[in-house]
Amino acid sequence: MDNGIIAKYIRLSMDDAKTDSMSIENQRLLLNKRIAVLDTDAEILEFIDNGNSGTNFERPAVQELLELVRQGQISCILVKDFSRFGRNALETGYFIERVFPLYRTRFISVSDGFDSAEHEGSTGGLEVSFKFLMHEYYSRDLSQKIRSAKQAKMQRGESISKNCAFGYEKVENRLEIDQTAAETVRFIFDLAANGQSLSEIAKILYNEQHPTPGEYKRGKSTTDDLSCVWNKSVIVKILRDEQYIGTYIAGKTQKPELGGKQVKVPESEWIKIPNHHPAIVEPSLFEAVQQVLEQKSEPLRGRKIGTSERHKNVNSPLKGRVVCGFCEHKMPLSQTKNTAFHCQFTRVAPDSECYRLKIPAKKLETEVYKAVSQRAKQILGNIEDNHSPKSSENEDAKRILYEQFVLGEIGEEQYKTAKAELGRPSRCAIQHKGKAAGKPLSSTVRKALGAKKLSSELVETLVDKVLVYPGMKIEVVWKTP
Repeated sequence: MDNGIIAKYIRLSMDDAKTDSMSIENQRLLLNKRIAVLDTDAEILEFIDNGNSGTNFERPAVQELLELVRQGQISCILVKDFSRFGRNALETGYFIERVFPLYRTRFISVSDGFDSAEHEGSTGGLEVSFKFLMHEYYSRDLSQKIRSAKQAKMQRGESISKNCAFGYEKVENRLEIDQTAAETVRFIFDLAANGQSLSEIAKILYNEQHPTPGEYKRGKSTTDDLSCVWNKSVIVKILRDEQYIGTYIAGKTQKPELGGKQVKVPESEWIKIPNHHPAIVEPSLFEAVQQVLEQKSEPLRGRKIGTSERHKNVNSPLKGRVVCGFCEHKMPLSQTKNTAFHCQFTRVAPDSECYRLKIPAKKLETEVYKAVSQRAKQILGNIEDNHSPKSSENEDAKRILYEQFVLGEIGEEQYKTAKAELGRPSRCAIQHKGKAAGKPLSSTVRKALGAKKLSSELVETLVDKVLVYPGMKIEVVWKTP
């Protein structure tokens, strides 16, 4: 057997945890027994994916294992059975029949009695293919049954998530009021009912140091920097949530297919059961707050504040890439005539360094364009330097050196040393991983030098993000090295 690494791959999904025979320890014991008869002194590594579905290969440990396979470091992989490696017939078969033979990686499925070393030049026959299909069919059938059972539980109000609404806690599969968090919820509803705006509520919560739902869940100390900074969207979510009047809500998302992503479900299709659990706020207070929210939300669209008129189509090529250099949150673009990027995270924290931090969009675009122009000159100079006659001479020297090595005029060590010296240019060519709008990097760079203003194409090609600091100081983080 080769001296490469022997890899034990173990996978346990959430459903497998209910079966002792599928436990990590039992899988490990079975694989260790099989390795014992391989008669090898090779290094043994163990890769474990705990709580991951086998319907796709987006699993941390299996990705790490496959990367080592691509590097040619893995000589043998052992699994309990085919389903531990993967339940998707096409993908599992592709790796076992195409990828592993390419890298000369032996594959052993202990319970299936499969060893790729015994099937040189073949796929393992109809029996192996049938097992692939059976594992995939089993996975799909099990997924459908689980989905149906969960749907029935939701219809009865029995499916309670451990990540329940802020203000509640799960106790023996029922919702109970968490009095400490519930006080904050009631406080928010009272403020809203008394006409306080979302911004004013956020300021009051910060001043009185009420932990946010995330901070409360983590048990974060309110003395930490930038703690108790509430986002308006979090406040709105609480004020709109019918769970606080005792209504059970489920089915907000669903997974349409096996191994797919969760998608949102229209509210008309949600499962709602009134008077399911103790209410934190009275229904009358909840309805009063909904009316206040409706009255305040409508005039905000297209309103005028002083001389600033709201525009719906305000945009900037830097939108989505501007970040506060202090709190590291993205700075959104204000939809006003005097467009600017604002740090909204600390807008309720006057003691923070980035409080009311903003920078006009036009000024930022001008400064970034200057930096982009300088960067473009540097990149273009490096590209041209790499294709200069000096570079061609370097390639000729490498060719001559190789010929000397082949003819035996120089030894291997001398060849490697000389080649390494030639491969160390004074200025390295800068290459971009992709292309901008189907054009090479050099074309985009030349366009940057001829442009009169910043464009989305230039930003997409060269700029990763722009950090903004107090005092109108900026720092551009580049995509290229």
